[in-house]
Formats: sequence, C-alpha cells, structure tokens
Amino acid sequence: MSDLTQQHDTDGGENKSPSAHRHLHIFVNRRKFGEEDGVTAIMTGRQIALLVEVPPELAIVRRGEDGNAPQIGLEDHIEIREGEHFLVTRSTVEGGWR
Repeated sequence: MSDLTQQHDTDGGENKSPSAHRHLHIFVNRRKFGEEDGVTAIMTGRQIALLVEVPPELAIVRRGEDGNAPQIGLEDHIEIREGEHFLVTRSTVEGGWR
C-alpha cells in the first residue's frame, strides 16, 4: 500500500496544467451556460443572446443582472469572466388582447 501511496504522491497532478481543469461558465437570464454550450473567453453580444434563443435583431444584452446596466452591442467583443451574469431582453414585446 505504501508503494501506491508513494506513486500517487509523486504524480501529484504535476503533468496536468491548471487550465486543463478550468471550465468557463456564465449565467444568462439566470440560466447556466458553459463551454459545451458555446461560451468562450471572448464573446459578442450576439453570441450571448443566441444562448437564450433571443433573436439578435430583437435582443438587448446587458452585463450583470441589473436592467439599468449599459447595453452591450451585438457586434461588441467582450472578455468573459468566470461566473459572470448577463441579462438578455427583447427590444420589442408583442402581444395583447385581440
């Protein structure tokens, strides 16, 4: 058993880089999205809107959960931070009584 313990201790994960275990996640409209969903280190407002299936031509994208935060343009490239929140709303709301 000491050989197994020694082997484990000498490996110590030295061959694995810290970025190999890093997974980038963001929250859009309180839903979690990761790299497997298309999240990358640099994204456009358009890409963020598409995560929640809001047509980009109708989307208003804001950083944070505050509806008063500055708008991110559809073609603006922004650096994504781990665990960051975004709010995507529609610029026009259609509906009403008929």
